[in-house]
Amino acid sequence: MSEIKSVAQINLLKWMLEDLRKVTLEGVKHLTKEQLFTPPVENEFCIGSYIMHLAEADISWYETISGKKVPDELKKKSYYGCWFDSGPDFNPPSEPPEYNDYFEAIAETRKIFLEYVSSLDDSELEDTVTVKRKIGDRETSKKWIIYHIIEHEAHTRGQMFMLIRKAGWNKKS
Repeated sequence: MSEIKSVAQINLLKWMLEDLRKVTLEGVKHLTKEQLFTPPVENEFCIGSYIMHLAEADISWYETISGKKVPDELKKKSYYGCWFDSGPDFNPPSEPPEYNDYFEAIAETRKIFLEYVSSLDDSELEDTVTVKRKIGDRETSKKWIIYHIIEHEAHTRGQMFMLIRKAGWNKKS
């Protein structure tokens, strides 16, 4: 008799990741290419950088949770490590990316992350991985990493939506 894979928790986490992204996209799709690249308020990153930051998070956590690398081409496409909170490597694009570039990048990175999550069994959620940090490595569960991706996007989405309102770029009813 073959063993049945237990995926109730995995399916819930995947649904949360997908639903969260759907709401995020709904809240920014009305912006123009120029609005995505223009800082919404003084001394703030542009909304496009926040969108690409979601791709960065998917890439970084995918590499941590799976132990696999994302192709350099996708990292470049996502402006990985060179735009949002990049520190000394700050090297954002000098011209606005094409409108669809933002959404294709986050779709590709989320697809890779979701495919990995789909490969898991619920029993693997408590498996731990080493998270490398400047202040010291720590062990964390795969479940916490998936939760953190969800929590991080909700936080980032709130920042984007607030900045969109402050700029007066709200959706017109």
